[in-house]
Amino acid sequence: MDERLDLGIREFNEGRYFEAHDILEDFWQGYREPDRVLLQALIHSAVGFYHLDNGNLKGCRSQLVKACAKMGAYLPEYWGLDLAPLHASMRKQIDVIDVHWQTKAKSLELSVRPRIQRSHRIAEGYSSIS
Repeated sequence: MDERLDLGIREFNEGRYFEAHDILEDFWQGYREPDRVLLQALIHSAVGFYHLDNGNLKGCRSQLVKACAKMGAYLPEYWGLDLAPLHASMRKQIDVIDVHWQTKAKSLELSVRPRIQRSHRIAEGYSSIS
């Protein structure tokens, strides 16, 4: 691994989704399957929450659906990352958007933003993500 993953995750966890996307995309380019697909999922999640922050619900939903589909194969953890809570949070946000559209509600109740967290088991030689 490399510290770009740590930095990308830190940016994501601090709500700087555009920056997280840029860092993770740079990191992603050096990987092949199956790691590459997980990185794509993390990039899609960052872009999805970036769209949410900018009021683009269609873009948010589209990116989170892609993220969930790609991340599903890596649950519950991969690289020492506990991915299940992030995946569940994205699914919940997709559901919130769907209900918002179905009910034509005037306001949207946003769920708590997810964090990318370490699993209880530390990945071999890779324990610096906070």
